[in-house]
Amino acid sequence: MAFEVYKPKIEKEATVSISKNHITLNKKLISRLNTSYVELAYDPDTKTIRIKTSTNENGLIVNKNRIGTRGFFKHFNIQNKGKYNTIVDENENAIYIYL
Repeated sequence: MAFEVYKPKIEKEATVSISKNHITLNKKLISRLNTSYVELAYDPDTKTIRIKTSTNENGLIVNKNRIGTRGFFKHFNIQNKGKYNTIVDENENAIYIYL
């Protein structure tokens, strides 16, 4: 009998998953943000979403590793779904998602 050892994949890149109503962050991004509230912004020219830490409770709540974005997606008419790589800006403490 030959056994094969299972080796789980380690996430090397900082990625997000976009669904109809949520943006889900992977463990790397959650540890970099280290906040309970975020601010979302969208640049329609470059089709880029910015996720930036928010210091007050006016931002959107990060629930474990998810951000509820139904209203944000409707407002900007964003219909993209899938998994996207991100760029992290340490100076601004922000994450950029290029759709």
